Amino acid sequence: MSTHELDLAKGHLLWIAVALLGGIAGALLAVGCNARDVSADEVSAAGGSAIEREVADLEKQVADSDRGAQREIDQARANSAKMPVASRERLADAIERTEEARDQASERLEEFEHSGAALRETHRALVVEALNDLAEARHDVVAALAGGEPSLSDG
Repeated sequence: MSTHELDLAKGHLLWIAVALLGGIAGALLAVGCNARDVSADEVSAAGGSAIEREVADLEKQVADSDRGAQREIDQARANSAKMPVASRERLADAIERTEEARDQASERLEEFEHSGAALRETHRALVVEALNDLAEARHDVVAALAGGEPSLSDG
């Protein structure tokens, strides 16, 4: 074999090796991309479950607050007959405010549940704000029932 023939043989082997390595690299990339897609799906699913947990948490908070407010309203109405007229009026105002706050919290929760990713944080903040308003209103009912002063939120 001449030197030229050896150089061609080595050249062919080189190109065969390059093609083989290229094929292996492509196969590894394809496997890696599929693994990355699975990871992205898993991350997306984890994000979805985090949102579901957040919705469930807020649903529970709103439901608990709603039930507590209803108990306080029922108790206040049952005991209001024994109260002086001015106290009953203040209690009636506190009850009305609490009922409005309950409705607002439920509406805000529904908006949060149906909000897209872009508005999710805004709607979550509105739910939290509505829950705080409901807590203040519930305090006002209890204070009015006890003959105390309503919270500063009533002015």
